[in-house]
Amino acid sequence: MANKQIVDQVSEGRWMEAQSWERNHWVNDQRERKKYFKNHIWRVLSWFGRVPKYRGDDWNTWWLEQFGGYEFLPKKIENALEAGCGPYTNMRLIQERSDIAHLVLSDPLIRTYVGFEMTYVSELYSRAGCVLDDHPLEELPFRDDYFDLVVKINVLDHVRNAHECMQNLVRVTKPGGIMIIGQDLSDEADIEAQGEDIGHPIRLDGEWFSPYFEGFEPIVSKILGREEGRAPDHHYGTLLFAGKKR
Repeated sequence: MANKQIVDQVSEGRWMEAQSWERNHWVNDQRERKKYFKNHIWRVLSWFGRVPKYRGDDWNTWWLEQFGGYEFLPKKIENALEAGCGPYTNMRLIQERSDIAHLVLSDPLIRTYVGFEMTYVSELYSRAGCVLDDHPLEELPFRDDYFDLVVKINVLDHVRNAHECMQNLVRVTKPGGIMIIGQDLSDEADIEAQGEDIGHPIRLDGEWFSPYFEGFEPIVSKILGREEGRAPDHHYGTLLFAGKKR
């Protein structure tokens, strides 16, 4: 039975409220990371290999593991896009496997995130290793059939219109290109239990995505059950999809 409480679009005002929550969340997180000279201590420890070079992850490593280390990706990629990249970006880990010639990091808050210290995003941008795009995903400005790789990990719960976002992601993926989608899923019980979530107004189930995957040859296509998923207390499952556009 279809989930009658699915929310796949909200008003402009509701979306802006969610974006404000998201920005405040990560800005406060950065303030905590800088307290008591922790960034300086981290930098010294990283010189000796005791900690990673960059600070912050936001589940990127968990998604890497669920997608099998992205072993299905080619070693060389011409044009790549991460939509809703956040402050720490999944491309930080993807680029350990694949050499990307031209990378776009897209997020309405990317101009805030690029100022965060000791992150892969800030360093990559400082050495002209990426292009920043701050358009909402509904207004993605790139031409059709352009990107060899499109990545969107746990982004749709933050957007204004999930249909328009998925249409754009499919649109900009070139034939033969790969689209990677990861997303926490909600059923009626999850939605009733959680009530309103200021930062995550969109709630989707697995069935909702099916029409957008029809034009892709699946590489990875599964839904992790609640206990296997990323947030079992809040979501009945987690969608993992990677496919090659026909």
